[in-house]
Amino acid sequence: MAGATEWLVRRRTSGWAVSGLLLLLGGLTLLALPYPHSLSAARGYQETSGSVVIPAEVRDLRNMSNGRGGEYWVEVRGPASVSGRIELDDPDPVLSRLSRGDRVGILLWHGRRTGITFDGRIQEAVTAPTLVPGLWLAGGLILLHGGVFALHTVGRLRRLTHERFPPGREPDDSLTPTGKVIAVSGAAACFAGLVTSALHEPDPLVYITIWPPVAVVALVVWGVACRIREWRSFRA
Repeated sequence: MAGATEWLVRRRTSGWAVSGLLLLLGGLTLLALPYPHSLSAARGYQETSGSVVIPAEVRDLRNMSNGRGGEYWVEVRGPASVSGRIELDDPDPVLSRLSRGDRVGILLWHGRRTGITFDGRIQEAVTAPTLVPGLWLAGGLILLHGGVFALHTVGRLRRLTHERFPPGREPDDSLTPTGKVIAVSGAAACFAGLVTSALHEPDPLVYITIWPPVAVVALVVWGVACRIREWRSFRA
């Protein structure tokens, strides 16, 4: 390779190496500090008998979805500890059944409004501790995937510095099979975090039952799509 091109590759290699180490450090930090703390809080919330139910009345509510998200909340009137707006992340199983004037119960845990009860059903609010662990776990794993991908790129760029390319031929910048596995696994980790968070399910075993199967299915779909694209280009 020409001297200028080799220098550029080495510069890119250094950048990827530093980025990879920082991403790995960030991922390990998330998994070592905020994730265990949030998981402990969620388990304590699920196991404790310290939650109390305070009666309140529905003053106003909003159950609106536009296909790209939604606005879900209920405003209640009652004791000062529970009065005000309670944000929810979906309409079921309680919000969709409420009307103004209904009598409900507000779950209070360590001074935090964590849910609402009505007609024997319970719906957790976005302030419930069970919302957070899946997001921290996914965030840490995504950063680790990013770090591994960056270091994989470092190894690939270093190999390029020792390869000779004939005039007019450029290095292949497409993803390697290993790179595809890392990228898809990271995307599946993100998806699993969003699902477990939406379900208010902090158990890491639930996360694990979602993450690998989604990654495998995504890899199969990607592989089939690539084969179809190659077949169409060959036929053309």
